[in-house]
Formats: sequence, structure tokens, C-alpha cells
Amino acid sequence: MKKTGFIDIHHGENEQWQDKTLIYIFKENSGKNELEKTLEYSSDEIPEDINEFYLSIPVELLNFRIINLPYSDKEKLGKATPLELESLIEDNSEVIIIFDTVVLKATDSGFDILVVYTDRKILDAVLEELALKNIDPRIITSIALGKILQAGEEALHLAEHLASKDSEEEFDRIGAAADELYISTINLRSGPLAYTKDIARRKHILKKTAVLIFLLAFLINANIVFNLVITKKENSSQKKALRNMYAALFPDEKKIIDEVYQMKSHIKEMEKKSDVLTGVNPLRYILELSQKPVVGVKYNEIRFEKGFIKMKAEAASMESVDNARAKFQQYLSDVLISDIKPATDGKVFFTVVAKERAE
Repeated sequence: MKKTGFIDIHHGENEQWQDKTLIYIFKENSGKNELEKTLEYSSDEIPEDINEFYLSIPVELLNFRIINLPYSDKEKLGKATPLELESLIEDNSEVIIIFDTVVLKATDSGFDILVVYTDRKILDAVLEELALKNIDPRIITSIALGKILQAGEEALHLAEHLASKDSEEEFDRIGAAADELYISTINLRSGPLAYTKDIARRKHILKKTAVLIFLLAFLINANIVFNLVITKKENSSQKKALRNMYAALFPDEKKIIDEVYQMKSHIKEMEKKSDVLTGVNPLRYILELSQKPVVGVKYNEIRFEKGFIKMKAEAASMESVDNARAKFQQYLSDVLISDIKPATDGKVFFTVVAKERAE
């Protein structure tokens, strides 16, 4: 069960921010985030099984500017906003601005964009303090800002409200925190403060995939070399067995000239498409397929594409096709049977496309 820690920094005059900070522990249940407990920041009872952290900072630590641009695309805003903020840092080259944007509404001249920014040094100080507790938040947002934006004020009134930085109004902070877990109002873990654990995790997965492919290639090549040695000893009979093994692995490949060379080509193709393996777990699916066979169904081709599984198969009858569909629906989703073609010997050829069911 996924657990998320939400760190809510309250603003307090003449107090350290740690003194007025609470940590809400949410657990995901049936797609909903439910509050498990609320802890003080100084507590030593923070669970060790928290999957990720969110951090909410008060509007007092933020600065704002409302600009009008002819577009609302997030990528374009990311490139244009630094130019709009240049005047804020031109007199101090040491200041590094961390920002995010919120599209307020469409206007006749384009879009009203709220730019939320702060000095990196402020966030660095908070993150360094959190690191002492082994906390590295994936998202930096502001529930107080989210509450202000929910009021839907006009740009002028919103600017006045933000300029006053009046965030002392009471509201349901836990409910607002739960809302941020679905869609965060802003995320200041960007640019030089970008969250790196997700990138490291993806690199780790790709590294493991590369190792598995290397081992697979080694085993296949070792098997081929072994069979080639046997072939030299047993002449044409073993050569034929090797040819049959390759043909079984690649039934659609009619022209077989050099099994070793062609196998290496397939391995290179697997390496180029290794990123596809992060979308579907082939080992788990093949295990499911072997443990839940369908009587009268033979698989001629299995392909793993990003998020999809595609199989070409043949069945002894239409009844076997229906049985296959029912069996696939036990561990796959969006199962689609297509390209049903009867053969002269009574068999039926068909294609299955499905998605791997989320855990």
C-alpha cells in the first residue's frame, strides 16, 4: 500500500518554521488518499515505509507576477518566463530564481499567466534541513496558494491578494493537502532543483534490462556455439536441428542463411528497443501464459510494445478462441480479438491485442 508524507510548513512570526510544521501521513486505498495520522515535524515516529514526500510552503516565501502571453503551452512558458523575470535578477547575478507557472484564464489578447517564483537559497535551506531527516520531497507546492486560486478572483484582485500575502485565513489544510496529491497547484522541484530520484530509478531499470539482455545474448550465443560444435561432429542431422530451433524462434523469417549472424541481428534489435521493456513486464506475462494454458491454442508470435501485448495464434476451433479470450481477461485488460481467419483444415487463425493489467 502506497504511503505519502505531506509536509505542511505554517508561517509563524518570531518562530522557526520547524516549530509550526506538521506532517500528514496519507495511505492510498482504492485509488483514494486517506489520512492515517498527523505528526509534528519534531516527531521521531515518522514511518520508514513512506514511498514519497510532498512539501507545502507558505505564500510568504513566494513572489508573484501576472503576465499576458499569446500561448499557454507549458513548455513554451518554461522558455519565455525567464526572459520576463530577467529584470528581477539583472542587478544581482548571484540570485537563482526557481519558478513555475499557472494559467489563470484566456483573454482577448492571449492568456493571463501567474508566475510563482522564489530565490533558490530559500528552498535550499529548507531542503537541507529536511535532508537531516532523510526526507527528499518529490513535489514542492503551496496549499495556501491553491486555496487562493480556487476562489477564481480576477487578475487584478488576485494580484492585490497575493501582494498582501494574507495566508492566515483558516481552511481545511488536510483536505487541501489530499487534493495536492492528485494535482499539485505548482511544483518548484524544477530546473536546478529538479527531483532526481525518478531519473535514477529509470536508469536503474534500464541498466537491469541491459544486463538481462546481455545475459540472454550470452546464453543464446553459447547455445548456438555449442550446437555448432555438435554440428561439426554429427554433420547434417545436428545442422538441421539448429535450423529447426531458429525457425521455431522466428517462424515468420523464411530466408535463413546464417543462424549465428541473424541471431546477433535480432539481439541488436532487442537492445535498440530495450525501452519498450519498461512498459510491459515480459517475464511476468510469459509466466502467466505458461501457467494458464488454453487447450487447443498455439502461439505463433508474441510481441511486447510499449504498454501493449500482441499475439498471433491459431486455435483448433472458434470455441478455443472464446476460451482463450476468457483466459486472457483473467490477467490482462482491454483484450481485443481480431483478424479471425478460418483455415482449410478447420483451424482458426486470430490476433490478440491487450494491455498488461496494473498491479
